[in-house]
Amino acid sequence: MNMYKAVIIDDEPWTRDVIKGLGKWQELNIAVLGEASDGEYGREIVKLLEPDIIITDVRMPHLNGIDLVAQLRREGNTSKIIVISGYDDLEYIHSVLKLDVIDYLLKPIKPEELNGQLARAVEMLKKETRIRSGESIDISLHAPWTKEYFALRSRAYESLRAYNEKDIEQVFNHLKVLFQNNQQYVISKSTMIGLYYGLMEWLQKFIDLSGYANEDLIHSEECSFVFSGETRISDMLDNVCNLYCSVSGRVLKLIHERNRLNIHQVEEYIKSSYFENGNVTLEDTAARFFVSREYLSKIFKQATGEGFSEYVAALRMAKAKELIARGVEIKDVGSMTGYMDQAHFYKSFKRFYGITPGEMKKQIKN
Repeated sequence: MNMYKAVIIDDEPWTRDVIKGLGKWQELNIAVLGEASDGEYGREIVKLLEPDIIITDVRMPHLNGIDLVAQLRREGNTSKIIVISGYDDLEYIHSVLKLDVIDYLLKPIKPEELNGQLARAVEMLKKETRIRSGESIDISLHAPWTKEYFALRSRAYESLRAYNEKDIEQVFNHLKVLFQNNQQYVISKSTMIGLYYGLMEWLQKFIDLSGYANEDLIHSEECSFVFSGETRISDMLDNVCNLYCSVSGRVLKLIHERNRLNIHQVEEYIKSSYFENGNVTLEDTAARFFVSREYLSKIFKQATGEGFSEYVAALRMAKAKELIARGVEIKDVGSMTGYMDQAHFYKSFKRFYGITPGEMKKQIKN
């Protein structure tokens, strides 16, 4: 099921953190995709992301919550809006409720009230069958730097797939230089937001293809960039660059952990295969654990202190001694322990125990 999209607009960082901490987002099938610290940037984010749910403060710089909601409604926006404020002001409440918002919540925000209104918003959206997610978030650019920007964004994605953090950093440095060299073209709020979400969309594509969940790769404090009047494009690019690098490193680490050999499992496989088939090879075992024979040989010796062949030989010798003790004819012991050449078996047995199989038999009898 696709998730409902939400944005949070509030000039107080701690309030945004409280909202993100209190909301039962996963349970309610909601994803917080954007944050802004003033009304103007909030309006641009809403226009670009077209969220299903908007949570906004009333008193904010540049464009207050009431004017923001009024503008959105005039423009035809039908998002479910929850307004929050630290002021228990009847005039404010009356003004806001006239704008077709879900509710007006007072600070400090109570978790049951927030989640109750979020649940109410979800129910309303379900009735309207207005679930939207997964469509491409991109912008139409007509500036002279557009072609180079898209080329660099593609390079950033390829560097992600190559798990090359150095290349990622180089690409983002090139992006910063690109915009520094084109300062005569003013980048609007909507363009900056579009650039951000365009880059984030490719990061999400990489995460989806990696097979891991977002929560495995992105820490909660990293998951959203807050736009404000002080936001510079270099700040935004640094933030996305750090996220690209950290996600790349975490995916690579998880792959290594997933593919790391469990030597105990390898030993159990060797023992079971040996006793079932009378023999087991380095090639067979490497294929079983999807690694190269060279890698298996190196890691096995590091973990056990002995080479693969020596380990299997010790198993054979222990089995041979057991068979001799049970009274099995020595001429049959060799073939039963994987030695097709009787002379080779005798030679190997004496090298391992220091005595011949016949001498071992006499010792056991005595």
